[in-house]
Amino acid sequence: MGWIDRLSTGWKAWVLLFALTITAGAPGVFNLPALDRDESRFAQASKQYLETGDYITIRYQDEYRNKKPAGIHWLQAGSSAALGEGERLDIWTYRVPNWIGVGLATMACFWLGIAAVGRRSAFIGAVLFGSSMLLTSEAHISKTDGVLIFLITLQMGFLLRLYLRKDNDRRNAIAFWVVHGAGFLIKGPVITLVAGMTMLVLWLWDRRDHHWMKSLAWWPGPLISVLMVLPWFILIQIATQGTYVEGAVGKDLKDKLVSASEGHGGLPGYHLLHLPAWFFPGVLLTVPAILLTWRYLRHRTLESLGDVDRDALKFLVAWLVTTWIFFELLLTKLSHYILPAYPALALLCGWGALKLMEGNRAPVSRYVSTLLFLVGGVALAGFTAPWVVDLLQADKAGDFRTATAEQVMAQWGPDGDYAMYLWWAGIAAVILAAIAMIVRRIGWAVTGGVAAALLLGWQARIYVLPNQTWIQATETAKLALEEVCGIPRKDCGETKGPDRVLALGYAEPSYVMTLGTQNLHPPETPLDMPEDAAVYPVVYLVNLEDPGVPDQFARVEASAEALGRCSTRSEPYYALNYSNNDPTAFIAVRYEADCPAS
Repeated sequence: MGWIDRLSTGWKAWVLLFALTITAGAPGVFNLPALDRDESRFAQASKQYLETGDYITIRYQDEYRNKKPAGIHWLQAGSSAALGEGERLDIWTYRVPNWIGVGLATMACFWLGIAAVGRRSAFIGAVLFGSSMLLTSEAHISKTDGVLIFLITLQMGFLLRLYLRKDNDRRNAIAFWVVHGAGFLIKGPVITLVAGMTMLVLWLWDRRDHHWMKSLAWWPGPLISVLMVLPWFILIQIATQGTYVEGAVGKDLKDKLVSASEGHGGLPGYHLLHLPAWFFPGVLLTVPAILLTWRYLRHRTLESLGDVDRDALKFLVAWLVTTWIFFELLLTKLSHYILPAYPALALLCGWGALKLMEGNRAPVSRYVSTLLFLVGGVALAGFTAPWVVDLLQADKAGDFRTATAEQVMAQWGPDGDYAMYLWWAGIAAVILAAIAMIVRRIGWAVTGGVAAALLLGWQARIYVLPNQTWIQATETAKLALEEVCGIPRKDCGETKGPDRVLALGYAEPSYVMTLGTQNLHPPETPLDMPEDAAVYPVVYLVNLEDPGVPDQFARVEASAEALGRCSTRSEPYYALNYSNNDPTAFIAVRYEADCPAS
């Protein structure tokens, strides 16, 4: 246990845990373009805070975005104001709050775990949580989940201390409600749901003992939480003419509860099937942790739990099981929804790892968990392998109507240097961890698993994902625009860039976020050329694969011809729009008011 004690004590433990998580996610923060669709919608709404000076109403271009509260937009706008330049189109500046949030979440997991399962187990659990693929993936997406998981974990830490100490410490209760108010401003009632379900199960489990909850009912706490949210809520209701609640509750929340919102559905077991990859490398300890937890909670006559209170295991189980069941039964399913359950699972895995080090054998569960770990490792290795990308390209190249598969593949081709040394090192670490688990060298198994997660994650975020322009439709569209000097407000030598781009057959949020709020997309795109020569050049981005575009583009061309406008047209650029799995074939057409002399 010496190495665990050295790493888990003092200030270095906190620094190491924070650094582990933000280092794992850092390449994606800076290397990846704006993602569709939610990330770009969030970032665009935050950018419009800076553009308009209105920090109450949430908008996406000219439309209200009445879905989530404003907290994350305040953080993103502040981050971009501090770090961004010019029109603040750099997506990484909006990712920083989530990036820092996941690092703080790992530290909060450690802080919670110290009280729940002891410092050694807490450190192992926090390492597994901080290196998990789902958490480190959320680090480089400018949404709510990185900040939210930090606040949920912190709130659950205060709740745990109230439950274990049974002292009704009002300071812990006030801290609980302050964090709750902040979490509600980030993503509404999710933070309420996680804590509330846990408290309900503990109340039933403890035969309706509620005395430890009394300080939570002390009026200043709930009042502070309400006052943190209420002023903004009133202001946005006024600003949106009372439509915010209708959109956020009557549509967004209701759609998620009663149907598969936006087509994101799945059967119960959806999150369980994703566990080997998303909870990698923690899945290596998951089955033994569940078995040992069940054994210790069921049989009171077993050996002492040492410095671990039985109530602490009950708390983690109540948190994990209720959250997991809720999101498995929720009709709308996205893989990141289950993240609030991961800190509890990770701490149980850390406790299970320590029990295995102390002599528990759990042979069958170790083998099963090792198999799940290998399944996750193979999935991640396959995702980051260049030959798998080649197979996907070959499969999708035949979906185009306006080009042959050969034409598409000739343009896509090998893209970028994959630098396979990280991939091979990751595979070696997966094998090392699996062997170590089988031979009961648990410390080496954890170390190998974390190394595998870091290496395969870096391979994906440094070399694989940034190079896949063929599935980054907006980045492909920019190639067509650059060919005709069509990037908004960017001159090419003496050639003037346009003020905006007018898109036909393409309306992804990354297009607006990357090129600017002023750019238009269907159905707002005008089909008649302007008569005023001062507004030229006029640039259209045309997706020839959209069935309705040929007729629309023909009208644009006829209007240009009638006004005597000259045009320059790019070559076609092909991409797969991963948001809807549709092929896109872009051309950019630049119209000038005056034709050059022949």
